[in-house]
Amino acid sequence: MAGSLPPSLRPGRRLWNRVRFLVIPACVAASLSAAGWTLAAQPAAAVTASHTTAAPVDTAEPAMAPASAPDLSLLNRPLPARALALGVRRVVLDAGHGGAHQGTASSDGLLEKNITLDLAERTRKLLVAKGFEVVMTRTADATLSLKERATTANEKRGDIFVSIHLNSLRPDGPSGIETYYLGPSEHPDHDAIASLENEHSGYAMADLRTLLDGIYLDARRDESKRLAHSVQQSIMRRMRKADPDVDDRGVKTAPFVVLVATDMPAILAEVSCLSNPDEAERLGKPDHRQAIAEALAGGIQSFTNQNTHPEGKRKDSHER
Repeated sequence: MAGSLPPSLRPGRRLWNRVRFLVIPACVAASLSAAGWTLAAQPAAAVTASHTTAAPVDTAEPAMAPASAPDLSLLNRPLPARALALGVRRVVLDAGHGGAHQGTASSDGLLEKNITLDLAERTRKLLVAKGFEVVMTRTADATLSLKERATTANEKRGDIFVSIHLNSLRPDGPSGIETYYLGPSEHPDHDAIASLENEHSGYAMADLRTLLDGIYLDARRDESKRLAHSVQQSIMRRMRKADPDVDDRGVKTAPFVVLVATDMPAILAEVSCLSNPDEAERLGKPDHRQAIAEALAGGIQSFTNQNTHPEGKRKDSHER
């Protein structure tokens, strides 16, 4: 201590104290700056490497959707009803005319309303034996409007609707068989037939828009067409055994009100020709009417088989 200055006041110490407060912070700042540059440089290097190894992207093409994303364009494609494997369990049989509406008549007094009821009952028994449920729009000589018939079919939730009628052509014409499904008429003659069958419809002009929507926005049309072809082919095969000259008038479209108003695939079958004398004579025989009923049931069964599951079982379309 002899005459010496305190350590903190000595010249060397004072200089070091000043320098250390400048040098140490500078070193720390330099270290942090170097570390930050290194971290920032790593992603940049990775991006550069990815551009050198990846294939170039074609910017003119839209990016592909993930493999799991649904193709929404499929929603614009029509879906056939058979793709849903919907079977036929409940058949609605409509015996044309009845009561005050006798329909056409033969020269010897056979009435369409009586023949159609007999054919519907015979067809009902055959279908029940095949395992179907059957709803009849009428079971007696009752007067029904077309609206009442359609209401019965809709309330009973039928899977298909088959209206049974007899044709009336010019007296010297052949025995003609034809089957209709819903659509605009293809010929003025079809309009005339539809006009006759649409009498006593039970609808008013206020219902016109609803009926027109049923014609032109009918999603059931394809199934109705398939049903019509199936029934027409079955009847023609059977009837030509009795009369090889029977005229196949084919499958046609017409705006029958009873087809418009039903909520299911629906057809109107002119299963025989009451105006033809030879056919009228055959219609008077129970065996011939049974043959027509068997042809109707066979056509319905054939249509149903097209919608059958691979294991051979019909799906109950009433399981909602």
